Amino acid sequence: MTNTLLDFSRRPELALHARVIADVEAAAADLGIAPLIAGAFARDLHLHYALGVPIQRATLDIDFALAVPDWAAFAALRTHLLQAGLFTEATGVAHRMRHHTGWKVDLVPFGGVESPTRKIAWPPQGERVMDVFGFQEALAAAQPVALPGGVQTRVVSLPGLALLKLVCWQDRHYQSPRKDANDLQMIMLHYINAGNEPRLWDEFVDWTQEDDFEYELVGPRMLGHDLAHLLDVPGRAQIADLLVSQVNTAAPCILPNEMNTNDPDRAVAWLQAVLRGLLNTKTPTL
Repeated sequence: MTNTLLDFSRRPELALHARVIADVEAAAADLGIAPLIAGAFARDLHLHYALGVPIQRATLDIDFALAVPDWAAFAALRTHLLQAGLFTEATGVAHRMRHHTGWKVDLVPFGGVESPTRKIAWPPQGERVMDVFGFQEALAAAQPVALPGGVQTRVVSLPGLALLKLVCWQDRHYQSPRKDANDLQMIMLHYINAGNEPRLWDEFVDWTQEDDFEYELVGPRMLGHDLAHLLDVPGRAQIADLLVSQVNTAAPCILPNEMNTNDPDRAVAWLQAVLRGLLNTKTPTL
């Protein structure tokens, strides 16, 4: 894994994204909050703009994860954005705002607003609950990004994004089927090409000597290894339990069916490779 700068400063097609991000960054900086790009735009930065993978599901919104000490800090940021005159509220959606260019911005707080079970309950009634497990872990491995116009921000790393996709899939796949599963599949398919192929011959050359070695499964297995280094022991157990529940080879479960409708058995093999990498990695020092 690496926190190498992702330099897209000469990509004019990202100028509007940069403009929206700069406005959020400016308001957040005044309050000592550092935004983190997550969601679909993070996916596109890693897979499309960095690797050239075609965009399969276009998006006109940008998701920001925000480490805040309490709900008052989050409310202060929303107020600051509104008073600047560049954003308006989205009716009925607590975490959404609309930039004056028309772009939607989702703001997801974590950190001091989390419950012991790593969830947030949106005020004032706390009726809407969201699982934010993975955001603190993703923040620790975030990558710096340079965008047009001198805009600087941070984006979740590719392993961090995979972690968030797994958590989001578990949290909302009945409401939004296939969305997170498809993104997870794309990360697995292209992980080896995201600067990771040399690692096979450096860190993991012993894998190539195993009787069941398949090159196609190297990327998912390496992803599992890298996920392990984002997580503490309970976190690794939580993700392992999720993966185990979805790799029943007798009858492919929901996640592999959503990942690869035409060949869910192959998706099971990818998930098993992720699980293998996750469980066969030495416990990281945290």
